[in-house]
Amino acid sequence: MKSTIAKLGEALAVEGFTQCEALDRHGEAQPGKRYPRWRHAWFAADIDGLLGVRQAVMASLTLDRDGCIGLFGWAYLMSDVVRQIRAELPIDALESAAGSLEPSRIDFVSFGDFRYPQNVSRAKIWVAVEADIDTSVAEFMDYVRGEVRDWFGQVSTINDLLTRAREPALGAIDQLNPAPERLRDVVILALLAGRVQDVVSLMDWYRGRDQFHDWDSAERVAAFDAAIGVRFPEYAATRSA
Repeated sequence: MKSTIAKLGEALAVEGFTQCEALDRHGEAQPGKRYPRWRHAWFAADIDGLLGVRQAVMASLTLDRDGCIGLFGWAYLMSDVVRQIRAELPIDALESAAGSLEPSRIDFVSFGDFRYPQNVSRAKIWVAVEADIDTSVAEFMDYVRGEVRDWFGQVSTINDLLTRAREPALGAIDQLNPAPERLRDVVILALLAGRVQDVVSLMDWYRGRDQFHDWDSAERVAAFDAAIGVRFPEYAATRSA
């Protein structure tokens, strides 16, 4: 696992990613084990024009019962600024599954969602022996330089995110309703960027919907609307104008 992560670090550095601490709650390796059965390696890059937002790639490595290592990839947009503001909001203003979500995650997608949306596990890359490492890393990087790069390009500006906030999450079971956690995160980012009128339009549209994701409700949306009006007085003033 360590050799694979080292090779991934070299390849991802060429693409502008730097290895960093774990950006989720799970850590970098199975806790309490001298020889962990899983490791997570994180690599991040700043985004020009999106203050406080980072692109991130996470490589998940798991040891199978037959001794093979399964390598699987995820792409994320992460923001500590969003996490900090989320922490200030009342829990009833957040989506009901907020406690189980990564607090700084704006959007994410697994590598499998790109090529195998009906069975994302097919994107797992197997490393049976040390000689497989270079080939496996090359296959992983094929995703990074292809579909992952394209996806990051589609979520690289506030305009992109405002558009995607109205859409279901890629790979989500619910393909009828917007992802409630992403919508809230985009609202926060857009307000931080001064896009008040855009947020007013987005929230008017969202509040007027007849249905929501199972994690959301009209009551939670109303509570979120009120909470961001307190946190961002300029939003409240524009809404009431």
